[in-house]
Amino acid sequence: VLLNYFLPPGTQFDLILRVCIMVTLFSSAYMAEVIRGGLAALPQGQYEAADALGLNYWKSTRLIIMPQALKISIPGIVNSFIGLFKDTTLVSVIGLLDPVGLLNPIRADSNWNGILWELYLFVALFFFIFCFGMSRYSMYLERKLKTDR
Repeated sequence: VLLNYFLPPGTQFDLILRVCIMVTLFSSAYMAEVIRGGLAALPQGQYEAADALGLNYWKSTRLIIMPQALKISIPGIVNSFIGLFKDTTLVSVIGLLDPVGLLNPIRADSNWNGILWELYLFVALFFFIFCFGMSRYSMYLERKLKTDR
């Protein structure tokens, strides 16, 4: 909504584009903090080892620092993705469809038998399956990459 205030007069964006920009900015702030935490968790010796190898800043970051920081940050990254997935229901506030928002047209259909709890159970299972799957994948990555060391 506020994006149009920061651009020249007469500039209009589609609602979906504005939501994509908003969600991207919102989630990137959380992701930056998660990765910053992973960088802060690295021992100073890793930076010194990169200097000892004679690597410049960009090569040491790309080859030594970031792979280890991302490995440490996997639980936080997956947690942010799960939170972002659940936050997509907030776009219903501005009129876009989301899994919960799809219930209203179904309820309004005259052919629907009126059992409301079935709809909410289906959406709850939808969210549970995706969030549970993402958390299990995170656990798999943690085991595979041995992030507990």
